[in-house]
Amino acid sequence: DVVKAAKSALIVEQGRLQKFKEIDEKNREIHINFVQDFSSNERHVARLIRQIRGTKDNVRSKASELVKIFSNPACPQSISIAAFARKVVSHCESPDNAAFACAHVIVMVTSKMPHVMDVLLAEFHMACIFTVPKYIVYSKAAFESKEAYYKALGFQEDNGKIENVKDYLKRLESYMRLYGALVQTEPPGFQNAHGLKEGWAWLARFLNTLPANVYTAVALNAFLQMAGFGLFRRYRRQFQKILNVISEDYLGALKARGDSELKPIIAEIQSYIEDKKFLKEPEGRAMQDSLLSSVMVPESDHGYNQSNRYYY
Repeated sequence: DVVKAAKSALIVEQGRLQKFKEIDEKNREIHINFVQDFSSNERHVARLIRQIRGTKDNVRSKASELVKIFSNPACPQSISIAAFARKVVSHCESPDNAAFACAHVIVMVTSKMPHVMDVLLAEFHMACIFTVPKYIVYSKAAFESKEAYYKALGFQEDNGKIENVKDYLKRLESYMRLYGALVQTEPPGFQNAHGLKEGWAWLARFLNTLPANVYTAVALNAFLQMAGFGLFRRYRRQFQKILNVISEDYLGALKARGDSELKPIIAEIQSYIEDKKFLKEPEGRAMQDSLLSSVMVPESDHGYNQSNRYYY
C-alpha cells in the first residue's frame, strides 16, 4: 500500500479537504462574479498574523481583530477564512514565527468560529502530510518519476527543480512545531476544538501506522518538543508508556536502518525521553504579561497499539 495511515485519520482528512474544496469553489465564484477586489482584506489578515507576539494582550487583540474581519459584511466571510488558514500555515516558514503565540490566536479565533478549524487543518494537511498523520511510500507503479513522488511528500518545486532534503526537513519541522503547539493550547475561557485529545490520537496513529525514517523522526521530534509537556500533564503514566514504546520500538527501528545521518535526530529524541524534558515547560509556551523589550526574541527555531493493546 502506497499510503501509510490509520483509516480513521484518512476519513477525517477527507472531510476537512472537502470543506476546504467547498470554500475554495465558493471563493472562485466570488472572484468571477464580483468586480470588487478583496486583496486589501487578505493583506490585513496577513499583517495581523505577522504581528503576533507572545504576550497576553497581543494574542487577545490579534484574535479579536481577526474575528472582526470575519464579521465584516464588506468582505465575504469565506474569503477571510481562506486567507486566515493560508497565511497561518505559510507563516510557519517565517523565522520569527512564535508558534505558541500563533496557536493561542488560532484557538481564540476558532472558539468563536468553530467552522474555521477544519479549513485551517485542511491547509495544514496539504502543506504537511505528517499532520494527518500519513506517509507515502515510493513505488514505481504509483509514480511516473522520483520527482512526482517527492512532490507527493510535500517537497516544493522551484523553476523545475525539487528542493533539497535539508530545506524540506526544516519546513516539515516548522509545520509540526505549530501543529504540536496547537494541540496543547488551552487559553482560559476558550475551547480548543483540536486539543489534547486530538494530540493524543495523532501520536497513537503516528506510532501505529508510520514507518521509522528521517522524515517521520523530524515530525515526531518537533511534535514532542511542543506538545509533550501538555500531553504529560494530561495523560501522565499513559504518556510515559507511549514514550517507552517510542524509545524501544520506534528508535529501535530507526537505529536498525544503520544510517549515520540519523544519529543526531535519534540522539535528540532519546535525550528528550531519558532526560525527561517533558517535565519542563517549553520556552514561549506561557504568554507573558508584557514584553521586556520592543523586540520579541524568536523561539529557537488515540492510543498506541502494542500487541493489540490500545491506549485510546
